[in-house]
Amino acid sequence: MLRSLYLIFVYCAFLGLGALAPFVLSLGYVWVDTFRPQQIAYILLNQFPVSAFIGALAIGGYLAADRRSPAPFGMHAALTLLFAGWITLTTVQFAVAPEAAWDKWDWAFKTVLFSAFIPLVFRSLVQIEAFIATYVFAAAIHFLPTGLKTMISGGGYGMGLGVVQGNSGFGEGSTLAAVALMLIPLVFYLRKHGTLIPRSPLTDAMFIGLAVVMVACAIGTYARTGLIGLIVLAGAIWLRSDRKILGLIVGAIAALAITHFTSDDWNERVSTINEFQTEDSALGRILVWQWTLGFVSENIFGGGFHSYQINEITFPGNAQFPEGVVTRGKAFHSIYFEVLGEHGWPGIALFLGLILTSFLSLQKAARIGRRTPGMEKVKDLAFALQVSLVVMLACGAFIGVAFQPMLWYIFALSSCTLHYARRASAAVASGDAEGAAARQGRPARTRPAVATRLRAQ
Repeated sequence: MLRSLYLIFVYCAFLGLGALAPFVLSLGYVWVDTFRPQQIAYILLNQFPVSAFIGALAIGGYLAADRRSPAPFGMHAALTLLFAGWITLTTVQFAVAPEAAWDKWDWAFKTVLFSAFIPLVFRSLVQIEAFIATYVFAAAIHFLPTGLKTMISGGGYGMGLGVVQGNSGFGEGSTLAAVALMLIPLVFYLRKHGTLIPRSPLTDAMFIGLAVVMVACAIGTYARTGLIGLIVLAGAIWLRSDRKILGLIVGAIAALAITHFTSDDWNERVSTINEFQTEDSALGRILVWQWTLGFVSENIFGGGFHSYQINEITFPGNAQFPEGVVTRGKAFHSIYFEVLGEHGWPGIALFLGLILTSFLSLQKAARIGRRTPGMEKVKDLAFALQVSLVVMLACGAFIGVAFQPMLWYIFALSSCTLHYARRASAAVASGDAEGAAARQGRPARTRPAVATRLRAQ
């Protein structure tokens, strides 16, 4: 009962603050979409369309009161809208499992479209920081229980350690591990540059502790995807580090500590990476990827959402089943093969175009941050988002989360960061007061405290 009342209070707080600063309604949508209060509450929120309601208010609030300095129509917006249109066309015209296809389109289309909407709303550095903080702390409800349980008593493969059960979204171990690791660079960005939560010894300890729990969460799922993500995360940070020798020493110590403190079950589970040709889970992925390539060679436009439902995979024979085992409807288990199998070669081309555009946008933003005095925050933000994107793309090679929000949020934030960097740099170059304020990520005029923190420039 108290949990439900608390969640209702938080939801209403987003609605109330949205009256002062309309972009807070979009933050509320991110919180609902990530925290999933409708799955956790016992009363009211579990019977009310909380996501649709606050999403409609977010769009309405922007159109009615927040259309200042909109982001220019660029490559991110063009590719995202083209992709939204293409996945709709494949659902209408090429779906091989129409009923299932429309069920997935219903939420996947909203994810893609909201990604195009985000750069219109989040225009200042404070707003971008608020988006990141909202997403990190909303996701924490899922990885904190898993990480803390792992640190206290150990984890386990396939165990329901979090607050959401099931085999999808944050209830699925590989996805939970990937998102926990993806968010670590953003946690350290908030620790170093956060203004909504000012830096202090207490907040330093909080953010560092949060990162430690995230790593524990990834390990505690026993998902091999988590190990891959951890290696990629460490490698990306090391490549960007100015102290590479120290980084190697710290990395070696961390690796030894993980190996020492993890259980034999975890080590046994991870060691099966080398046995991909005999281990059912890994071999099944390879076989379904082979099927996907054969399918799109005959169906270049894909088979619509959930097209994997028509596949038929034959595992090689063994002592128990000499003639092999036939499995039907095995999922893609990869963002790349998911998009390719469902939306064909045009779909994967648009998807890879969005990935490339995001990388280039962040590279341009980092360049602007380096050469513009007082914009070091932008450089560090671009770096953090790049590392997060690399981690998610590496983990995504083995999990089918191509249309879940985490990847699309990074695409959108990449666009937000570049648009902000260009505006702030131009304003600084012109020498006006708004430029100086924009560089610091705050409004130029004196406003009441709440408005100063929340309103856009």
